[in-house]
Amino acid sequence: MKKIGQLSKFSPVTTAVVACALIVGWLIFMAPIHGYSDNGDFQYLMATNDIYSLHQAKAGYVVQHYGLMKYYNPIHLDHLTAQSVVIQIAVGLNRLFNSQTQFDIRFLGMVYYSLYLGGVGVLVKGLVGTGRKFRHYLMTMIIVLFVADSSFTLYFNSFYPQALTFILLLYLVGFALLIIHYRAENKWLVVGFYLAAILLLMVHESTSLLIVGILIMSMSILLLPGRQWIHGSVAVITVALLFGCWVSANNITPEVRAMNKYQAVTQGKLLATSQPEEIAKTSHIDEQFALMKGQSYYPTAYTAVKPDADYTQQHFSRHYDLSWLIREYTAYPQQFNLLLDKSAKNTMILRPKLTGTQEKTAGNKPFQTTHYFSLFSYVAGTYYPKTYGFNCLLAFAILVIYGSGLLHGLKQTNQTVRYHFWLVLGLLSVVVLVPPAVIVLYGTANFVTHTLPVAVCLSLTGLILMSDVLQHRLWRNQDVA
Repeated sequence: MKKIGQLSKFSPVTTAVVACALIVGWLIFMAPIHGYSDNGDFQYLMATNDIYSLHQAKAGYVVQHYGLMKYYNPIHLDHLTAQSVVIQIAVGLNRLFNSQTQFDIRFLGMVYYSLYLGGVGVLVKGLVGTGRKFRHYLMTMIIVLFVADSSFTLYFNSFYPQALTFILLLYLVGFALLIIHYRAENKWLVVGFYLAAILLLMVHESTSLLIVGILIMSMSILLLPGRQWIHGSVAVITVALLFGCWVSANNITPEVRAMNKYQAVTQGKLLATSQPEEIAKTSHIDEQFALMKGQSYYPTAYTAVKPDADYTQQHFSRHYDLSWLIREYTAYPQQFNLLLDKSAKNTMILRPKLTGTQEKTAGNKPFQTTHYFSLFSYVAGTYYPKTYGFNCLLAFAILVIYGSGLLHGLKQTNQTVRYHFWLVLGLLSVVVLVPPAVIVLYGTANFVTHTLPVAVCLSLTGLILMSDVLQHRLWRNQDVA
């Protein structure tokens, strides 16, 4: 088996990129195309990027063609994010090569596809290196099962922010690993890491929650020897990251802010208690609003009081804030634990709810899903333990492994694990800290959207650990290629 690996004409990086190109390309480009249908989140993002629906699309089906606005759009790029930049590139390519009036979603898929293949190459190079032994190709196959899983790549033919979030996390971890392993004075790798970090924070307001993990991950770079030029820029880089986090967290419309605040209680605090009317005891909220338990800001059925009505704003939303909500969860930790376990049940459910993955063609039913290349998501969603406590215990166990490797590495020539410790710590901090923050800020609404980075970071941690085990880094006295 070793001879087979050593005689291979294709490096692990080339093998992974070609495999992913074929697997994903067939899924998102070949007719009938696949993606994720709109669950109600597309409209505002499309409008601010000069795109509109050509006709009333039936729920549960992927739409391939949209219209392009020809005249002045008063809300053009009104909500500018990293995702909007990608969409504008896709719109420009569409106008250049396809049509001035009709947008083909595959142009957006093509932009994501190109960025994605680059991210796959960077990640595989960081995890596997340049070796061509059997263990390197085995690790490559495992990585492909994760990065090419259709639960992630179906986002490419959609307007969901998860597509760019997933791609940038590949770059972020890949660049960090390359810097750690090669330790060369390659400033472009460092620039790539921090550029990916800033763009990641600017994808969606919820990605600003990754700031703590990113700052910890950056320690794996800043602690490397011979980095005086970057050490002097720590303050500037940290300020830039924090500024990007602040901009992202506040780059939302008043309507979205009101929706988040409303659902943080109706799908958070109220949902966790068996006596929701008790909210009146700690605030000036009327007991009648206990009826809003479990309600969305945009309910699909009849609701007693409209969430966006002035009466609701004056007698409900204005009587609580974030500090009140934190005090409530602190006073009733069992309710918070209940919501944390609820979030853990959705952590490895990678597909958004109430969506289909196929176009409307003869024989296709609405909300029909494809199971093409979904082994990773199936195993993770079915067999991964679904409690928040397990996530914390797993994070602690992995940190103990790397902590012992860190102490061992301080005395030996193997320094790789020493820097991997900070990278893994940053990833696991996302796994542990983001779910509580999501519950406080958004409640249980759109868990899949808000916690996708948790699933990706947890999976990337597993890949780093597996790579270190296969390449004998954890307990050897020196690095092994």
